[in-house]
Amino acid sequence: MKLLMIIIAVAVIVTVTLVFGFSSNIVLKVGDPAPFFELKDQNDKTRRLSDYAEKRLVVYFFPMADTPG
Repeated sequence: MKLLMIIIAVAVIVTVTLVFGFSSNIVLKVGDPAPFFELKDQNDKTRRLSDYAEKRLVVYFFPMADTPG
């Protein structure tokens, strides 16, 4: 369970950084609740964090996908 929380926290930090840019105003720590977010999946379906309440969830990002470098 602790590992799951760490994975979710890291995923949320990456998401927030990608969505809002590199801002020092948003700081999350391990154990902080994930903020609301929604993203499109590979099938263009909108996925919301709230859709997975009370379920185990791993969000994985490809930070360098479709980018040079």
